[in-house]
Amino acid sequence: MRHKIAVFDFASCEGCELQIANLEEEILELIDLVDVVSFREVMKEHSDDYDIAFVEGSINRPIDAERLKEIRERAKILIALGDCATTGCINKLRNEWPESEVLAEVYPGAKKQMKDNEFFDVFPTKAINEVVDVDFYIRGCPVRKEQVLYYIKRLYDMPPTTNKDLDFGIILRDMEIDNRSVIKYNPRKCILCRRCVHICQDVMGIDALGIVEKGSEAIISTPLDIGFDANGCIRCGQCISTCPVGALGNRSPVETLAMEVKKQKLSIALDSVALTAFVQKHTALRTMGPELAERYVIAGLRSVGFRKVLQYDYYLARSREMDEASDAPVLASWCRAAQNYFTERELNTLQVKPENSPWSLLLEDESKGICLLSPCSAMKEVEEFNYVLTSANLIELFKQLECDLEFMDPEQAAYDGKTVQNGFQHPGVPGSKNGFGIRKDLMEKLSAANLPRGPVNVYPCLAGCVNGGGTPPTIDEMDIEQRIDWLHELRGV
Repeated sequence: MRHKIAVFDFASCEGCELQIANLEEEILELIDLVDVVSFREVMKEHSDDYDIAFVEGSINRPIDAERLKEIRERAKILIALGDCATTGCINKLRNEWPESEVLAEVYPGAKKQMKDNEFFDVFPTKAINEVVDVDFYIRGCPVRKEQVLYYIKRLYDMPPTTNKDLDFGIILRDMEIDNRSVIKYNPRKCILCRRCVHICQDVMGIDALGIVEKGSEAIISTPLDIGFDANGCIRCGQCISTCPVGALGNRSPVETLAMEVKKQKLSIALDSVALTAFVQKHTALRTMGPELAERYVIAGLRSVGFRKVLQYDYYLARSREMDEASDAPVLASWCRAAQNYFTERELNTLQVKPENSPWSLLLEDESKGICLLSPCSAMKEVEEFNYVLTSANLIELFKQLECDLEFMDPEQAAYDGKTVQNGFQHPGVPGSKNGFGIRKDLMEKLSAANLPRGPVNVYPCLAGCVNGGGTPPTIDEMDIEQRIDWLHELRGV
């Protein structure tokens, strides 16, 4: 008898279901073995007549728990599909916060709509075996498509038996967040994948962090627990960009800034790279032309209380002009992380002139009440700024102040003060003249190069500023190319 299979999903990204769809030619083999009677992601038909149910996702609401129980009653065999179903995975991290805080974060200003509404009725996230009995577990985030095919063949060839695979739970470690450095570390989120260790040690050659302790006590830290900044960290934030679970991040100034900005005494300067990362994450702005989207953001910043909105690219251009006048090769002053690399290691390969930096020039013009939107984690250590925001911080700020950019008037929105003209190329974008990436072999590259006088661009971040630690994390080449194309269109390059 052919088994009838149904695939269901709860709170998840549905990536595990997509893996089934990605079987491609092998899906023909699957169809020869079983009848798929319900699979919302790939077919319109639905039937409640099934004997094997694949369930993806964690359980977050009472109505979801009831639906899962109905699925369990109909299915002879129930299979947990992927890590969200088997352990609760990332969704379960929210259990560390009260439900009221979680709802307020996701649905700000929606208290009236949430009252007595079953769709907002949540409880602590649960793996599906905390609600019903599970027969098999297919782990992975996402699962491997070959595993799914293997289980279907296994059930086809063997009499159905249950609990052939053992369950295991998640142990939430009660450890404090490490806030000592510009880059913060949350050991309760960390899954010890070691991506940050690999990029810091093997790719960048910085060696500021690593795995310490053993077993369930293992965390990302430094020898003698001295903090990242005290161990040679240059604050580039590439560990943040590669962390898949948000265990590494930047300190957020939004809670304090949201109260202070209403006094209308603060100005803000916008770095165009941070601006493109912000626009890329905004559903409405990313469909507009870059110049129009930029005006919407400027209008929004004025509406929430910023006194002036300045163009940081103007100061980047001035910084370049000052470096061009040098009689010797100098470290281009626009990158704070590169300055950290050279000054903390006392390297004399290139001259370092902090006074030529764009932030120094900006702070000369605007000495009081100045904030910066930057793609760079290292800029958060410049104490002369009142606040340094990342693109993610700006998203959070607009949300907290309930500012909807789509309702702004962009017609009269323009930068205050001087701006660069069309044709300006952001020095933090790969492809700039005399560009080098910080890697283990940087010194050999610089020594072998016949460097001309003037600025030498050094890129700590793997794709320059466009994937710096202050931008929404990505190593996706398409995301990076879209950011670069947006910048070039904005500045007419």
